[in-house]
Amino acid sequence: MKINIVVALILSVFAITSCTKKSADQTVWIYTSLYKDTIADIQPQLEKEFPGVKFSFYQAGSEDVAAKVQAENMAGKIQADVLVFSDRFWFEGMASQGKLLNYKPANSEKVAEPFKNSDGAFTTVSYPIMVLAYNSDVIPEKDAPKSFKELTNAKWKGKVSTGSPLASGTAFTTVAFLAKAYGWDYFKDLRKNDLIAEGGNSGVIRRLQSKERPVGIVLLENILRLTTTDPRIKQKLPEDGAVVQSNVLAIVKKEGEQALAKKVADWFFAQKGQEAMAKSFMYPSVPGHAGPVGAPEFSVVMKSAPAWSKDFVKETIQSRDKIKDEFSKIVF
Repeated sequence: MKINIVVALILSVFAITSCTKKSADQTVWIYTSLYKDTIADIQPQLEKEFPGVKFSFYQAGSEDVAAKVQAENMAGKIQADVLVFSDRFWFEGMASQGKLLNYKPANSEKVAEPFKNSDGAFTTVSYPIMVLAYNSDVIPEKDAPKSFKELTNAKWKGKVSTGSPLASGTAFTTVAFLAKAYGWDYFKDLRKNDLIAEGGNSGVIRRLQSKERPVGIVLLENILRLTTTDPRIKQKLPEDGAVVQSNVLAIVKKEGEQALAKKVADWFFAQKGQEAMAKSFMYPSVPGHAGPVGAPEFSVVMKSAPAWSKDFVKETIQSRDKIKDEFSKIVF
C-alpha cells in the first residue's frame, strides 16, 4: 500500500514537471510594425501575464511584415501567431482567403464598426494618424503649411518629404485617401515640387531633423516621441483632415483551438494593452482610454478626418496595385 502511494506521488510529480516543461516550451510569435520601444514595453508585460510562455517578435515596416507572411504562406507554413501592423487593405485580402481566424477579442465590440471585420477576422487595436510636421528652426509656426493641399504651392518646392507607399502601410493609406480627395494631378504637382518619398516615417523624421526637408507628412507618434529630445519638430493637424490609420490585430488561422493566441488578442484590447498603445503615442481603439500624452483629443481629429467607408475600402483593395504603380510612375 505504501509502495503504491509512493509510486502515485512520483507519477504526480512527473506529470506536474511535464506540464510545466510543456508550458515553458510554448512560444507565441507576433509579427508587427510596432516600434522597438513599444515591443520592449509590452513583451515583459505579456510574459508576466502568461507565465511560462515565450514571446518572440518579428519587427519591420508594414509592407515588409506583409511580404514575410506572404513568403511563409507560399512556403506552406506561416510562423506568426498574431499579426499587428498598419495595412488594413492587406488584412482584408487575407481575410477573404480564409487565412485569418475569426475571433472577436473581449472589448472589441466597443471598437467603431468601420475599423473591424464583421466576422472577427481582424480588429483595429489602435489609431496612428498622419499629420503635417515642420522644423521650427527653419519655418516659423505662422508660416507652417496648413493643409496637405498647400504642399503643392511653389513656396514648398524642395522642402517636403514623406514615406513611400511601397515600404510603409501608413504611407499607402495616406496616398489612397489623398488620391481619392485630389486625384493624381495632386501627386504630379508634388513631384514638380521635388517631393521625396522614401522609406518609412523614421526617414521623414531624419530629414526633418537634418533640415534636408524641413516639412514632412508623418505619423503623429513619431513627432510626440521627440517632445523632450528635439522640440524643434512640431506637428500640425492639416485643415483638410489628418489621415486616421488602422493599426490592425489578427490571429493567423492554424489547426486546433488556438486558445493562447486568443488570450493574447484579448490582452491587447484590455486595459494594459490599450494603455500600451497610448504609451506608444497612438490613440487606443477601445473608447474610454486616455489618448497619447501631448496629442489633440481624438474627437478633434475625427471632425475633419476623411471617413473610412465600405466603398472606400472596397475600391482601394481593388486598385491596390494600380495605386502603387501610379504613384511610382509619377513620383519615382
